[in-house]
Amino acid sequence: MTALLKFCLLTVSFFHAQVIEEFGSFDTFIWNFVNHKPIVSQFRYSRQVPVKSPKAEFISKDLVKRGFRSVGPTVIYTFMQVAGLTNDHLISCFRFKECTSNAEAMVNESSLNSKLKEKPNDDTTDVGLLLAVNKMNFSSK
Repeated sequence: MTALLKFCLLTVSFFHAQVIEEFGSFDTFIWNFVNHKPIVSQFRYSRQVPVKSPKAEFISKDLVKRGFRSVGPTVIYTFMQVAGLTNDHLISCFRFKECTSNAEAMVNESSLNSKLKEKPNDDTTDVGLLLAVNKMNFSSK
């Protein structure tokens, strides 16, 4: 591994660690920008899908302020699409409904999480266990 690559990896991991220290996780940090709810677009034609958005520009500027590099609005918007922060499937796409229902499930889960935080003394063991199992990925190798 070259010295430059090592330097870049250490730099990125340092800034990533700072975000984790401040917000608890990078996941929490990034989802805060969309209020923990995916943005569901309703595009009919592929020419309507943007390459960046005002939200991506805002996230990009925040990441640059924190020291990250190569995080322009187009890169961030692509990340938002890949990570599920925005659903840009065309409404005619066979995946549109599935992704929309996944987004609704995430909203329901986040409201359930907020209810858990409001009532910590109640019997929330079953609900907490369900949330933990829901987040697990089961894959076969």
